[in-house]
Amino acid sequence: MALHEAWQPGLILPDLILTNGRVLTMDRADTVAEAVAIKGDRILAIGSTSEIEALAGASTERVDLRGRTALPGLADVHVHLASDATRKGDAVEARDFYIPSIRSISDIQEEISARTAHTPPGNWLTVLGSPMQDFRLAEQRLPTRHDLDAAAPDHPTYMTFGAHSTVANTLALKLKGVTRDTPSPQGGTVVMDPETGEPTGLLRERAQYLVKSQDAGMSPEALAESILAQLQTCAARGVTTVHDIVINRDEVRAYQLLERSGRLPVRVQIVPRVIESSFAKESLLDLGILHGFGSDWLRVGGIKMSIDGGFTGKNAAFSEPLALAGEENPGLIRIKQDELDDTVWRYHEMGMRCCVHAIGDVALEMVLESFEKAIDRLPRQDHRHRVEHLGNWMMTPERIERTRRLGILPIANPSFLHFLGQEILDSLGPKRTEGAFPFRTLLDRGFPLAWGSDAPGYWPIDPLRDIGTVVSRSSFRGLELAPEEKITMREALRAQTVNAAYTGFQEAKLGSLEPGKLADVAVLAEDPFVFPPDQFRDLPVNLTITGGRIVHGRE
Repeated sequence: MALHEAWQPGLILPDLILTNGRVLTMDRADTVAEAVAIKGDRILAIGSTSEIEALAGASTERVDLRGRTALPGLADVHVHLASDATRKGDAVEARDFYIPSIRSISDIQEEISARTAHTPPGNWLTVLGSPMQDFRLAEQRLPTRHDLDAAAPDHPTYMTFGAHSTVANTLALKLKGVTRDTPSPQGGTVVMDPETGEPTGLLRERAQYLVKSQDAGMSPEALAESILAQLQTCAARGVTTVHDIVINRDEVRAYQLLERSGRLPVRVQIVPRVIESSFAKESLLDLGILHGFGSDWLRVGGIKMSIDGGFTGKNAAFSEPLALAGEENPGLIRIKQDELDDTVWRYHEMGMRCCVHAIGDVALEMVLESFEKAIDRLPRQDHRHRVEHLGNWMMTPERIERTRRLGILPIANPSFLHFLGQEILDSLGPKRTEGAFPFRTLLDRGFPLAWGSDAPGYWPIDPLRDIGTVVSRSSFRGLELAPEEKITMREALRAQTVNAAYTGFQEAKLGSLEPGKLADVAVLAEDPFVFPPDQFRDLPVNLTITGGRIVHGRE
């Protein structure tokens, strides 16, 4: 039996014990035990059922696992949870990944029309769509401003399709002064009809803010409640840690309200976006705040910025432009090389960890160049800089070697494969997707692989679903992509426990079930080594414990 060094017989009794289970500790030896003892927010002991039961006292709470599997709480290291909580508000839900019955533009119009019947004319309407929904709609296109006009002629309305594309109706464009003469902002595009020269209503990347700037947002108190609801949904899927990209002070304040009142069911690392947000680029530089600032429940995890657009909006910067349905998409650069170099350098010099979005190969080369300049200028041990979405595709041997040499962490997105496998093939083509999501290769080259879902604006946060995806290599519609890059179930589980803790600089406290570490535990209803991996989105979670406190389920 492994015991915490502070344990003394008869003096320190566990508050909670889990017995008669299969405990995957995820320690270095991959020890499998039967039981866990928890005292306060820490793991007191790991061992056999008889050993752990012998530690318990009359006041100890007991949970009989009845053969079920317990493992360290799961992590998702790239989410946009607070921002989605803000957007949802009173938005019209039309995401097909949340409402599968939405299959056409007319279905979307019905949802909007139903809302207008209860909304005074002139009030703004926000509609939520899914990324690349045009590939799945019967019309094989996004709605135009005219489609939205038909559903909401008296309400300024815009519909988002993930983070990278928005369609606005005529009234919204008019009220915001977007006309045929409106120039596209740097890093964004106001799409014009080639025949009429008028806006189609489609706004890409930074151009979205031309209409979205009307958002008043929630109060921090209301936002805290919305965030709490999202975090409880995460806990129900065994999640005990998320890294959330935040864009304004109200999101940060909302998290602080939850942390100070002891209501956080999930640990949160906030990653402030320092370009394209309400934060000044120099704000954290001026304050001298570094990653790790905060508590075990709420801390700063680094800073975020995005070089190019998203591939879901057909805006990523590839050296060979996308060509779909006769429309060429050269991609968008949102941060030019000189600004990127300067921002990376200034935060690197101070000691902060940088997390940089790069999708297309042009952007990938830009970020690696920027990191290399900073690291060569000031070598820094254990910086753990990240490239968000690196590891999805176009990982040439040269790019893999450069990433490894620089010590960069690739943060890939198996959720893209799960939900958008066919759309990825159709939009990027076979050349760019050859060997896509190369998780086997990355593990074999020594990368501490962990990933993020980019949820919940696109789809739900669910590391179990993503674990099943990297093992099965299949989308929810049955498409298998690059099966040679499969990894084992044990490797996949370690990615979202041990490796995710390393990605968050928390490997000394989280990621494995060992005496002295924080007591974050997920209990699965089925054995993950037997349950079909392509069905992991349906794998039930019976119990989630964060910091020794049961936050989901109750025996």
